Amino acid sequence: MNIMDVQSCANFYQTNYLETFYLVTTYNGRSFALIGEKENFPHLMGIEKNVYKSNGYRRPYNLYKDILSRKQISQHIIPNNISQTSKMYKKVNNFEKSTNIFWENKGPLTINYNPLLNSFKLRVDLLISDITSGYMLGWTKNNNIQINAEINLKKYCISSWIDESNGTIQNKEKYFPSQEIELIRYVFAFNKFSELIKQKEYKYSSDEKKNILILIERNNVNLLVDTNNLRYYVDVAKNEGIHCKINGIQY
Repeated sequence: MNIMDVQSCANFYQTNYLETFYLVTTYNGRSFALIGEKENFPHLMGIEKNVYKSNGYRRPYNLYKDILSRKQISQHIIPNNISQTSKMYKKVNNFEKSTNIFWENKGPLTINYNPLLNSFKLRVDLLISDITSGYMLGWTKNNNIQINAEINLKKYCISSWIDESNGTIQNKEKYFPSQEIELIRYVFAFNKFSELIKQKEYKYSSDEKKNILILIERNNVNLLVDTNNLRYYVDVAKNEGIHCKINGIQY
């Protein structure tokens, strides 16, 4: 693996996070926008701030711009041969799978992440997780998009990601304990002209609801759903004898 692989990730980031944004709605009736920022790319590739700063880049955006345009980059920042044992190798190797979490998720959960409730600390406000694969995307709240004087839409920017596809259940769920969780219902992708280019609706079978509630029981999680969907999850919890918290009430 070498700089060409990082450049491929830069192209992927440009297409899928800078020229594309996502609107997500949950079964709790919440909606938010997801997008990327140019400054975040080096961090997503595992390139440390002190490394690129000490090698001529004061701003991460300038490094991203040079990677994207195929300019020569110091080997102190990106080695000719990226070691398989390095953090950068893992980040570069799996990054182009990241948008699968929108379209091929086997358990699309959003965690309203509060680091004060967890011994594992992430600097994110929102975590989208595939509970089957263990792939996670972390997002930080950027600002509100003002639709009009009364309506604001929350915007989050991708800031980190974790791949626990080869990890244990404990590693796949290490950010879940004691958090509040919502279930993704719709994902809409728009291009830079705000044209809808892709969409997905997630529906959950009784078995999938059961597995989600078992995860909630195991991690002492609070599931948030709207009143229209509340009774379905309560029925599954009672019928299957699952001790779980839904909308703050223990069943």
